[in-house]
Formats: sequence, C-alpha cells, structure tokens
Amino acid sequence: MRCSWPLALSLCWTLGWSSVSLPVWAQEVGQESSLAWVNAYAAALERQTDVVITGDPLSVTLTRLELAQWLTEFFGYVPNPHQVQVISDLEPNTPDYWTAQAVLQAGAMRLFEGNQFRPQGDLTQLEALAILVRALQLPAPSQADIEAWMALYTDAAEVPEVGRPFIAMAGQAGLLVNVPDPARLNPNRVLRRGEGAVLLHQALAHQGRILPLDPPVAQLRPLPEPAAATTRPEIFQTRITPESGVVPAGGTLTIEAQATPNGSATVDIGGLVQGLPMQEVQPGYYRAVYSLGPQDSALSPDISIQLTVNGVSTRVQRRQPQLVLGDVAPPPVESVFSPTTPQAPQPDLPVTPSLPSTASGAYPRIEAIRLDPQRNLIEGDILTIAIWADSGGIAQFDLGNLALNQPMREVRPNHYEGTYVVAPTHQANNPLLRIVLTKNGLSQEHREILPFSIDGSEGTRSTIQPVSTPIATGLPQIFSVTTNSNNLRMGEILKVTMRGDPGGRAAFRIVGVTPEIEMREIAPGLYETQQQLPFNMQQVNNGTIEVILQRGGQQTTQTSPSPITISP
Repeated sequence: MRCSWPLALSLCWTLGWSSVSLPVWAQEVGQESSLAWVNAYAAALERQTDVVITGDPLSVTLTRLELAQWLTEFFGYVPNPHQVQVISDLEPNTPDYWTAQAVLQAGAMRLFEGNQFRPQGDLTQLEALAILVRALQLPAPSQADIEAWMALYTDAAEVPEVGRPFIAMAGQAGLLVNVPDPARLNPNRVLRRGEGAVLLHQALAHQGRILPLDPPVAQLRPLPEPAAATTRPEIFQTRITPESGVVPAGGTLTIEAQATPNGSATVDIGGLVQGLPMQEVQPGYYRAVYSLGPQDSALSPDISIQLTVNGVSTRVQRRQPQLVLGDVAPPPVESVFSPTTPQAPQPDLPVTPSLPSTASGAYPRIEAIRLDPQRNLIEGDILTIAIWADSGGIAQFDLGNLALNQPMREVRPNHYEGTYVVAPTHQANNPLLRIVLTKNGLSQEHREILPFSIDGSEGTRSTIQPVSTPIATGLPQIFSVTTNSNNLRMGEILKVTMRGDPGGRAAFRIVGVTPEIEMREIAPGLYETQQQLPFNMQQVNNGTIEVILQRGGQQTTQTSPSPITISP
C-alpha cells in the first residue's frame, strides 16, 4: 500500500508503510514564523520536569534524535541489548545508538529504507503526532470518529488515508494545538523545537503527569452526535491535589477529572463551596482550583464532582480521609517502623502547612499520592505511582505479591515516582498497594486497596514490552554488580543493582551475614532492590556481596568487585 500525495516520504515509514517512492515535501510556504505562543508551554515543561527546552533556540528544526531523547526520558523506554535492530547511520554502542534502539523497540518510531534512523532528519507535524499517539498507547478510533475529526479542518485533503486515524487519536488526546489557525492541521509542515515542546507538553498533560495549560486558541473538537443526548455521561478518573496533609488558609486545592467531553462540570468541597465551576481545559479534561479563605475549615472532606452533558448528569463523590482544610485538628496518620526498629511511642507531630525539611527524629511525611492509569490493567500496561513527600528520603512500594521492594526515584524535590509493568503471569483482584518512605532511619507507610484488577493473561502491548527472543541455553550471564555505597551505617539503605540476561530470578546476599534477598527485574536484564539495614544487624568489615541469577534451571553467581563495610 502506498501513501497518498503530497505527504513526505519519511511520513510513510512513521505511519507504518515502507514500499513507496515519493519526493520529499518541502516545508509549507508562508507558514506562521512567530513562535511566541510556545513560550508558555516550554516554561511549563521546564518548571514541572527535568527537561531543558530553552537551552537551544525554539525556532530551529526538531530532529528525530531529540524527539527520541524526549520519548526515552518521559516514557521510560529501556533498550534490550538482546533485541537490537541494525541501524546503518549510527555508531554502535553510543548513547545516540541506544536511544534509537529504545524508541525502535518500543514501536514508537520506525527505520527508513536501508536501516536508516536519520538522527538529524526533520519531522512533519503529522509524523510527530503519529509518534506521540503510539507512545501514549491511545485506543484506535472508529470510522465515525475519524470522519468527525477530519470534517473540522479546511486542509483535511492533505492528510493521506493512512494518517487520518492518527489525527482523530491526537485530537481526542488534546494534541492538536493549531496556531495561528485552529482549522488548519498543516500536516506537512516541518516541526520546530518549540512546536515539538507543545506536543510533548500536551502528551504529558494527557497522562496527568503535568498540569494542562489553557490553549492559545480554541481547540476544535467534533460536535456530539444527536444520539449522545440520551447517553449518560461518564467520569472516568478524578484527582485531588493534595490528597492528604494540611491545606492552610490561603492555600489551594486542585480538583481534576477525566470525563465525557463537551460537558459542564461543577464541584462541591465539603461544606465550604457548592457548584464551583470546573473548566474543560482540553477535551474531556476538567479542572477547578479553590483557594481557602481564613474561615474555611474541614476535616476529611467529601468532594463531589457533577458532570452534565446534553442535559444528562452524573456525579461521583470521594472522601479524603487524610486531608485537612484550614485550621482543624489533623486526622491520624499511620506510621510504621522497620521490624528491627526499636518500638518507641510516636510523638505528636505539629500541623504544618507545607512539606518541611524532616529533622532528625521526626517521621517523614507522605503528602499526596497519584496512580496512573486508574483502570483494570493487562499485559504490558505500565502503572505509574507518584507521591509528594519529604525530600531526600528513600521510597519504595509493594503491589500485592506482584512487586516487592520496588524502588521509587525522586524525580524532582518532594516528588517520587515508581513504575510497575504487568507481566503475562501477573494476576490480582484489588491488590494492596503499600508505599514506604524512609528518612533518617524512620519510616512512614501508606496502604490502600486498589479499585481495579490486574490480569496479565489479557492483551499484548508490544510497543511497551517487545516480544522476547528465545531464551538461550546454558548458564545465564551476569554482566555487572554495583551498590550505592561501600560504607554504610545500620539503618541506612543498601541498594544493589545487577545487569544480566533478562527473564530470570535474581537475589543477593551478604556472604555469611544475610539470607538471599529477592531482586526485581525493573527493565529487561536490569535487576534491583533497596533494603534498609537493620539497626541490630551483625557488623560487617570488608564483607562480600554475592548476586544469584537463575533461569531455565541453571544458576550463575557473581560477587561485587568492592567489599562492603556496615558499622553501627
């Protein structure tokens, strides 16, 4: 099958077709040259993430390599060294080579003829939209959806048939921010860095990982079908920020909901406010921000969201048992100790309006928790677990018996994230999530029953989990063993990382001191665990850490190249 004129030759590979012969389509003549409108998006990205957008001019062309770097950073793609694809125009085993391998193995990007990645090549608007739609794992649209979206744009004829589903999916996700004319897609326009930053911002906002911005122009969206008037609207996900802790007078509470688009939404907050309007900041994404007045106060408030579409309404209500609004006594917070920590009575903690720096002897605080997505999970799905908590700690989570001691990374001050990938053998109904934050030898724990199921026997997400190559016979290989430190004190965190063959069972032990401790495969061939050292454990002088990797009935062991010392 061939792509339709006049789309660029490179687009056909991006969208999935390779047997074509077309001239490269030049950048659209007379395109809008002003990029001032992208500055707010670039600033929002830099404020809420670690990416640096403004280090290079926003007006220069966005390269395929830079987009690939953004994808690996924000979608967590990790290349599998046993599933490499031949790339003819990148030097093997370089950082750029492995970045390309990550996005190719994830299925987000494709090679050109001759196995070329074209790292410095440009991208059209439609190419970039197709890549981000794949990265977001959006559901395929119906033919009616495609036709409804394409009817909005005056230049729809410039979109080839193979690209039209991507426009519909991008529109549903709020990626179509068209400036200066919202009714023109400009699918063949070569993308500049600033415009690419806008697409990245919208993709992360769609995932709920950053707060959305109001678009500079009205984003078009199809009118609801007449039959929709009899269809009950749905509220799919809600998020309250913060979910726990204290919001003082003058502070703000943010309420967000993903729901049926083109509706009217309001929120009631305890007895403080009723019918507070929520703005639909992008299709199907509603938000309201409430600033607490000096007289506002509520303990464990009920927060109710009402959505009305075509005269039909629905409502969801959530109680926030760990949330305090205004000047009232705080709800009890469950704190737990490591099993080997002396069981001292917990002191009364002062109520503070924001995350403090945890002093020695004070329990660390978990302020808010977010899960994404909040739905039933199948094979290959990635569950992101984020917490807002005291900075400088060690955070990890358990998910039933499917994930134990899974590490969480402090991606920026007071914000930790961890991920769990559903494996084919994983199954659980309403699993227990347990999050532990440890700092200065003290721990804070959060537990909750998740309101969804996990079934790895359903579905295949090859763009996240590439099809495994056959397991080689013989002993499994261990390539490296590292620890976070060779000199630790009891009560501190020991982190052990091993790289080896994927698909095995891994463990480590301190020879003569500890039994085997399980390690998790957090990416293909990457095994890791973090353990708090007991306060009453045996002292270790120049001890040996040994890792074990088992697969296919075979076992390999290897010791860390550096001895470890653990003192009181």
